[in-house]
Amino acid sequence: MFDKNECLRIGVVGKPHGIDGELVLRSAPGWSADDLCYDFLLLDLDGGLVPFAVDDIRVRSDEDALCKFALCNSQEQAKRLVDAPIYIERAWQEDNADADELSTGSLIGFLAIDEQEGVLGKIVDIDEQGGNNPLFIIDRDGEELLIPITDDFITTIDNERREILFDLPEGLLSL
Repeated sequence: MFDKNECLRIGVVGKPHGIDGELVLRSAPGWSADDLCYDFLLLDLDGGLVPFAVDDIRVRSDEDALCKFALCNSQEQAKRLVDAPIYIERAWQEDNADADELSTGSLIGFLAIDEQEGVLGKIVDIDEQGGNNPLFIIDRDGEELLIPITDDFITTIDNERREILFDLPEGLLSL
């Protein structure tokens, strides 16, 4: 059994592609289609994570990949998986990436700490809707903080402690 707290949501199953059970997979904010390329993916079906073996996967765009799961051989079978959230175990992603290669989506759940202000709160999501830099969405005691995702503000990322240390410019938090 897979514990959702130990997993990362990296995308969602889109519509079927063709008649042989192939599906479009769409990456979640902070992730790319390359991040969907694993031998197994976990699909959230009826509240539980179910492992699906990947027979073939190919990147179609920055956000989308085409995937053929083992034992999913028809459009009818593929339709049953549409809209299922896609997860991987956190350890899989950490095993496949150096600290410099972590995707921003893998930082959801990390504690955000500023050098001057101290603990800011937990990163709860990534906002990529703006036309500029994507933003960390941080829950600070029920208040939403938005911090641009840029190397200029990040001092260190501690994967073991699941913390990010920021050096934010004065006044940014009051915007």
